[in-house]
Amino acid sequence: MITLLTAALVLLPAPPLEGADHLDRFFSRLDQPASRVRVTHFGDSHVAADLWTGPMRAALQARFGDGGRGLVLAGRPWASAWQSHLVNRSDGEWDTVGLRGGLDDGWFGAAGCAVATADPRASFTVGPLPGAAAGQALATVDVHYLREPRGGCLEVRADGRTLGRVATRGPWVTVGFARLAVPPGTSTISVHPIGDAPVRVLGASLEGPGGGLVYDALGLNGARATRPLRLAPATLPATLGRLQPTLVVVSYGVNELFDGDLDLGAWGAGFGALLSTLREASPADCLVTGPPDAARRGRPLPAFDAMVALQRALADAHGCAFWDAREAMGGAGGVVAWRRAGLARRDGVHLTRDGYQRLAGSLVDALMAARDERAHASGRP
Repeated sequence: MITLLTAALVLLPAPPLEGADHLDRFFSRLDQPASRVRVTHFGDSHVAADLWTGPMRAALQARFGDGGRGLVLAGRPWASAWQSHLVNRSDGEWDTVGLRGGLDDGWFGAAGCAVATADPRASFTVGPLPGAAAGQALATVDVHYLREPRGGCLEVRADGRTLGRVATRGPWVTVGFARLAVPPGTSTISVHPIGDAPVRVLGASLEGPGGGLVYDALGLNGARATRPLRLAPATLPATLGRLQPTLVVVSYGVNELFDGDLDLGAWGAGFGALLSTLREASPADCLVTGPPDAARRGRPLPAFDAMVALQRALADAHGCAFWDAREAMGGAGGVVAWRRAGLARRDGVHLTRDGYQRLAGSLVDALMAARDERAHASGRP
């Protein structure tokens, strides 16, 4: 049953993309037939489960082609880890690297964490969930791993059949990559340690055969904006150099807003450092999204307006576009209205599947409106 409140929310106009001129490279690549376009989206729990990014992947791939699922976590680094429309399971003994309670030496990959083992019985399996609306194309798997002097060997299999083996031993510690062709019709990829030497896997990228759009959802529950800055210095340049994204999306802020000792000046310095690091690591275009609306016990968070203003200013200063996710929810108090309409959860932070679907539609609409406007201004069809 559609209530008057739900109907009013559906009619909310999508806020425009600000600084759309910073996305010229992204828009240009979208207009090139059969080109590969990659979006790499960093963020917190709004990104982690792919409930927001998944509908964006589906909408963009429906228009520009399915280039594959993109970079995903290796296995299940925490018990409740999952992403929408993704097969992702772990077997055997794996240690988590980069999260609370685990080893944190900076070598945990752009996805935010990694898994490590010396158990030859361990394995993990990933693949697109059958029937998913997007991310089904699978022609290659690119395994991201830690190359180190004591490293062991990995065997990569497609539906149980061996594709190849990857030696992770090297003269010094660095990030390594191994791209393997996948037979047509493959549904799952599994990775198995061979022997009892230690191996560490940072992620796996599931990619299609040629052009189309790839969308990486690299989110972690509870992540702050400085999270990627904890990576070893070589990690982001190496990983983004491998992924070659056309657009990097940055979505942080909501967790910090709940910190009682939030210092916006210090936060802005950290957020600016993140944008500088990402801009130096990759020539990709950049988009910053403000946090979706949130509330504590139904009341707006006092620093929200100031944080959004700071994000907007820093985005422009670092050559990034900006999009206001809170405005897409109707501004301050939007999360309360969305909860009453069944679009947000009772915690005052997270959205329901329908809510994330609506937020994704608003952002895609804003991107496509900016693209069409710039195409019209340049005389392109």
